[in-house]
Amino acid sequence: MEIRQAFPNEIGAIMTVIESARIALAEAGSSQWQGADGYLTEEIIFDDLLKGQAYVGIIDGQIVSYAAVVTDGEPAYEKIYDGDWKHHNNRYVTFHRIAVLREFTGQKNAQTFIQGLIEGTDAHDFRCDTHEKNLVMQHILEKLGYVYCGKVPIDGERLAYQKIKIKREKAFYQEVDEATHHGIH
Repeated sequence: MEIRQAFPNEIGAIMTVIESARIALAEAGSSQWQGADGYLTEEIIFDDLLKGQAYVGIIDGQIVSYAAVVTDGEPAYEKIYDGDWKHHNNRYVTFHRIAVLREFTGQKNAQTFIQGLIEGTDAHDFRCDTHEKNLVMQHILEKLGYVYCGKVPIDGERLAYQKIKIKREKAFYQEVDEATHHGIH
């Protein structure tokens, strides 16, 4: 899976992923993304793009996943209740609006996507929230090492999770000098 920032001309493909996830949530009995307010709109995705926080996962040239990677905090997280954050770092990364195209669910694509986002940043504190009926996301977060911390007041109430990245989750990306690599001097 290729993971990168999204481009403005990809909003249509991203909205296809969002609509696919919206249907899956409804079928699972979740009210997440089902409100009369029409949340998750194209305008919100466009705003993510403008802020540089829109990321996509691509398989065989097709956008199959989406997430907003927010680095400037989440005000609702300051109001956590029925628990507390394991670490109170002032700087943390929040993943919002995580969605996977239905044809690509059940194949660990969401897990691979989120893990790639974690490995692709130097941050070490990651937070996420999800609806209590979104058991699939809860399972994925727990498999990735997130721990349940309490509840946060987002769209009513959401379950809050936190993960502290361990050293082995650092991506081993390095620039390669093509000339030296191919024996050209």
